[in-house]
Amino acid sequence: MKEIENRVKQQEKKEKDFIKKYGHVRKIVHCNTDDFKCVAVGKTLLWNKEWVTFPDFLMDYLKLMLGKKWWESNINKPESEQHQIIKWYKELLDFQKKQTKNKDGIFYSRVNSSMLSYILLAYDLYTIAHNNELQETIIHKLKNKQGFQGALYELFVTAVFIRADFDINYSNKKDRSKKHPEFFAENTNNGQLIAVEAKSRHRKGLLGMQGETPSNVKLDITKKINDALKKDPKYPFIIFIDLNLPKYKKNQHKNFQQLISEFKKSYNQELISEKFNFIFFTDHHPYSLNNFSYTLEFTDPIVAVSNYPSYNIVNNDLILSKLKKSISQFGNIPNDFSEMDFDNIIEI
Repeated sequence: MKEIENRVKQQEKKEKDFIKKYGHVRKIVHCNTDDFKCVAVGKTLLWNKEWVTFPDFLMDYLKLMLGKKWWESNINKPESEQHQIIKWYKELLDFQKKQTKNKDGIFYSRVNSSMLSYILLAYDLYTIAHNNELQETIIHKLKNKQGFQGALYELFVTAVFIRADFDINYSNKKDRSKKHPEFFAENTNNGQLIAVEAKSRHRKGLLGMQGETPSNVKLDITKKINDALKKDPKYPFIIFIDLNLPKYKKNQHKNFQQLISEFKKSYNQELISEKFNFIFFTDHHPYSLNNFSYTLEFTDPIVAVSNYPSYNIVNNDLILSKLKKSISQFGNIPNDFSEMDFDNIIEI
């Protein structure tokens, strides 16, 4: 009995360590058969001879989701016409060529922003498809240059809620009688529905947008907040807004001061505290100093918390803590398929 007790404790520790690093996600379902690596994504089974590491799989998974026809029609376009995903892909290949393989013939290094951006997008797609449902509409938006940035951020926010132990219920956007949020997050512990909206600040020269980034960039959050509040879902409401700051503006303390100042100035007269529960201000896009340097650390989100929301969230502080934790797990991607493996069977 002592041996069984020790093994149960070891198993519980592995489960806690797993959730601490990766969140509340399903483990990678994979196996080897003959020369193939097989990977199950939800109800779909994929296989390939070249998948040695999990990032190998993710590199191909994004291509599969976008479709062979789309990929081939975009990969050879002139640089000025290329989609942002294609630019990331070509830049990551250039970065990879600068690295050396280890004794097993595998590239092993820290990543630059292009490689990490590509892999993170693939992992968000995988996380949603493996744990919930990946909608065709989001893939369509992702392929479109104009819809790409919004889709990228929506995928990020959806994956955040999945890691935080929520189920995703998509809004019925075919109903044109009113504006709908991006989705409803259902708390798996008590079934409470929370409406979620994601808005990304578009800026010239960033994430595929045409033009050059100006030297003086303002946060400009008011319009995004107002657009989100138009949804009025009649449920607890959490809003995510991505600041999408250029390299020279990131990781600056004065961003926080500027955000507080703009928020107070915009809503000094028009109180909006009853319309939302939390507003997360993120700057989640990874960046390097140049194409051949490693990515720098992500910044923590700034959160506006309403003290007087019209609809209360059950265990409000706990939910806020879980979402912050899930955001901090962004970028935690297994290198090996076996990283998420551990037995659920205790042999006696």
